[in-house]
Amino acid sequence: MNSRIALVIGNSEYQNVGKLNNPKNDAIDIETVLNKLNFDVTRILDADLNSIQESINIFLKSLDSYSVGLFFYAGHGMQIDGKNYIAPVDLEMAEKSKTILSCYCLEKLLSDVSVYNEKTFICILDACRNNPFVSGRGFVKGFAPFDNPPRGTIIAYSTSADCVAFDGADSNGLYTQVLKDAMLIPNIKIEEMFKTVRNKVSELSKTQYGEEQLSWEYSSLIGDFYFSVIPQPVNADIPDDEIYEFICSRQEYYENNCDNIYDVECLPYVDAYNKYHVPIIRILRAFSRVDYAKKGFQFSDATIDQLNIDYLSSWGFTRKYDRWYYKENYVEMGDLLPLPEELKPKSPIKGQEFKIESIIKTEYTEGKIKFYLSVNIPEETPLMFTLHGINYTAQCKTVVEKSSATSDWFSHKGKPIKTGFYTVTVSCPCFSLLPDNVKQIFGERNRNLYGNGVKYDPISGNTIHLTYGVLVTDRNAQIIDLQKKLSEL
Repeated sequence: MNSRIALVIGNSEYQNVGKLNNPKNDAIDIETVLNKLNFDVTRILDADLNSIQESINIFLKSLDSYSVGLFFYAGHGMQIDGKNYIAPVDLEMAEKSKTILSCYCLEKLLSDVSVYNEKTFICILDACRNNPFVSGRGFVKGFAPFDNPPRGTIIAYSTSADCVAFDGADSNGLYTQVLKDAMLIPNIKIEEMFKTVRNKVSELSKTQYGEEQLSWEYSSLIGDFYFSVIPQPVNADIPDDEIYEFICSRQEYYENNCDNIYDVECLPYVDAYNKYHVPIIRILRAFSRVDYAKKGFQFSDATIDQLNIDYLSSWGFTRKYDRWYYKENYVEMGDLLPLPEELKPKSPIKGQEFKIESIIKTEYTEGKIKFYLSVNIPEETPLMFTLHGINYTAQCKTVVEKSSATSDWFSHKGKPIKTGFYTVTVSCPCFSLLPDNVKQIFGERNRNLYGNGVKYDPISGNTIHLTYGVLVTDRNAQIIDLQKKLSEL
């Protein structure tokens, strides 16, 4: 299932005010572009007020199941008393109160979107066309600035606040003419994409009309968004197979000549970096493409990057003074490809949110420890208890029964646990390994889970990850609430 949804509206055939040449063309062309970019698109042309309201209501309800929503409108628009309205084709220009009733208020759309504060919402408005149908009625041309857009939202105007946009001399409005091409530029963040559009629209408007049209954005985005992502080759002149063979040969060399496991893992990539002068993350990407294919796996490049960055840190690559090193060997790490939409976190489905709540107790007898977890997760959920300390790690599996889970007894090779500080972590497997009844409650990739006891990983999605401190003395084992301690710092 796609994780992007869009509603596209183009209004040209106005019944009671000036008709426009291009909004229908704009909507059709934007729909074509969005389909290429893996959006599920609903397009409406020449929509009256009822159609606009109904389509937006359906769009908002559908947004529950998507991580990205996009609303595009081309046509007439105006501001009345500082609020912004898009004009349906059955708009009736009358006194202010009646005109308001015949328009759709964009502030209402943004208010409704604000409940989805973990999603990305893109609102693109190629409106306020240069047909001055509001003249002489006391209304203000152009849109008013939006104050405090909802979290995770970017609002893009075709022109500056209080200004009008050119309807265009060709088959598109000037703004959409530029926008539809810019959206297909690969591997460019949305903010940079809109900056590219602004520069081009400004240039064309001054050349074609002798006046500047300056597009504008208001943003409260909290993450990076890319319309188009295309895998980047490591180097067009270096085949993946060559890099793979080189690293395999260096691994064999270090296995035969080195006792340090981290050197065996890391130095082949340092050698490849020095030989090919390609960033480490791209070298690993090339190696992994071949390696996974030989093992019968197929992953996107962005997924490979996400898997590899965890390996790099665990192997011993470190970041010092904004530079990456392995021991004293400087390397250029390079940038990870942006996460594909299917790997980005999704908000819980509305009405199915599941907050993890738990209490843990411990029993300490003759130097051995057992843990008792009271938790609100469903019956039969498999769990793993992991006790970790200095030079000590032990695990046991269990399942939830009657809102509780109990660990085995932990000891130190049958002897008493050594005194000191430990952490005990209670975790559940990824979504694919859960029983069907638990999957239905937790949602796809456990998306419905939230709370301090939930950890997100791009590969696995949400998992239960409850961590507690345990202070072991000669006499007892005391649970320490790590979340509370952190909040007190």
